[in-house]
Amino acid sequence: MQQAFSRTNIIFNKESKLTWLNILSNKTIIRVLTAIWLTFTANTVFFSHLDNFAQIPSAILLLMLNLVVVMVLTAGFLFKPMIVLLLLVSASTNYFSQQFGIMIDSSMLQNMFETNIDEASDLITLAFFKHLMVFAFLPCFLLLMTKPKTISPLVKRAATYVITLLLSITMLVGYALTQYQSLSGYYRMHKELRYYVTPINSISSLKSYIKSQLHNEQSPFVQIADRVEFQPFSNKPTVFILVLGETVRADHFSLNGYSRQTNPQLTQLALINFNQVTSCGTATAHSVPCMFSWMNHNNYDEFQAKHSENVIDIIARAGFEVVWLENDGGCKGVCNRVKTVNVAEQAHCIDGCPDKLLFSSMKELTNTTQNRLIVLHQQGSHGPAYFRRSQPEHKSFLPECQDETFASCSAQEIVNAYDNSLVETDALVAQLIKQVEQQKEVNAGVLYVADHGESLGENGVFLHGLPYAFAPSAQTHVPMFLWFSKSYQKDANFNVNCLTKIASLPTSHDALFGSLLGLLSIDIQTQKPLTNDIAQCRRKHAV
Repeated sequence: MQQAFSRTNIIFNKESKLTWLNILSNKTIIRVLTAIWLTFTANTVFFSHLDNFAQIPSAILLLMLNLVVVMVLTAGFLFKPMIVLLLLVSASTNYFSQQFGIMIDSSMLQNMFETNIDEASDLITLAFFKHLMVFAFLPCFLLLMTKPKTISPLVKRAATYVITLLLSITMLVGYALTQYQSLSGYYRMHKELRYYVTPINSISSLKSYIKSQLHNEQSPFVQIADRVEFQPFSNKPTVFILVLGETVRADHFSLNGYSRQTNPQLTQLALINFNQVTSCGTATAHSVPCMFSWMNHNNYDEFQAKHSENVIDIIARAGFEVVWLENDGGCKGVCNRVKTVNVAEQAHCIDGCPDKLLFSSMKELTNTTQNRLIVLHQQGSHGPAYFRRSQPEHKSFLPECQDETFASCSAQEIVNAYDNSLVETDALVAQLIKQVEQQKEVNAGVLYVADHGESLGENGVFLHGLPYAFAPSAQTHVPMFLWFSKSYQKDANFNVNCLTKIASLPTSHDALFGSLLGLLSIDIQTQKPLTNDIAQCRRKHAV
């Protein structure tokens, strides 16, 4: 009897196993399970932002939407590859949204594609791989272990797929119509929620990014200036240094009233500080090409920017030697037509090069007999590894966060690490100014401006790159200041009182194009609208 029971148990287990394998071998079932998994494991941030009344109907709607997405993307031989891709992408985007509060849009995708290994390595951590292990690798493994049945004829399989897809779409549309009145107004008022809907956010962003890249192919380069003329104001050569800061928020500059002394050396210098400057974007990939272009924030077009002159090109046309020193993973196309030196490639740094390498060749570069513009593109305060952006002698605020995920750090430790990176920049720029001030044989000027700001955990948001319409001022309010040597100020006939007055007024990256030309005494003829606040503070005269 015991043998009979054992034999029966074995048969039952085999049949049970076969039953589950049969279930898991059904593609429709796998698609439904995938949609459920994506909806409830990859959208935790989305659900956390919903009001209570919207939770259940939104979950049902999102489940139906994800089922349609999975059905559309997994037809035929794409079945397993696309499900694996959806699982990996969705788990990754949800992790970064959870950890740093980021939103996924085309600009964020552009940042990802254009970032360098050093920047990316700060984000690829053990915690990230643990998250992928549970929410991507495990379901991918289970998927790859299944063997979907292909016994039925192709026509029957195709018909089943089409019927299931149409049924899914019908259910989605039908349910959406029943919830339209209650949810349509809610989502119009909370447009930011769409950037958390996974994987729709990634798919939509990728579509926009690919469209913009295809649009960029094989287009003529446009000169926006019909005439470019440098108007000398001295027998001395002009040496102007533009320091392009990275990830710096204005409200953490003590020059702008921050309670901590993050600018101990710069506050001792005769600077003209612009304390109400807004950025063109919230990420380097957008903000840098925008701020150097002739366009402004409202009408900026990436395609036009890539295929037309920027202010760097025009300064080079005016006869200036332009040297761009890069330490932040690229100039985003701005420096493509001028001499560029990539500090990181030359120094072979581990975990990114310190910005002091950017400034190490300044004495040589500023000792010249010709007009020269030098651009220093810093790594600055780029996160999340803020602690790597300052040297030991500039770590004024301790303890500081040394965890790239912020998980083991207090809010104050994160701020400490960030503020220390500002002390580092303060020391480097102040040293640069003091150095060029000693070179009496040139007229020297320094302009510092950051590309965008940074969130440090306010309202659960970290880093930067939020869509501009939803970005806090911490990501869009940036520091900017100007310094002249005494000979520059005198020979160019700048009215410091006038400049100081202008500096106290609201301005933006929109003014950089025209202001740089005004500072360097370069006149152009163009049909493009330019902002040049500097011109009214200087009386032009020839040598």
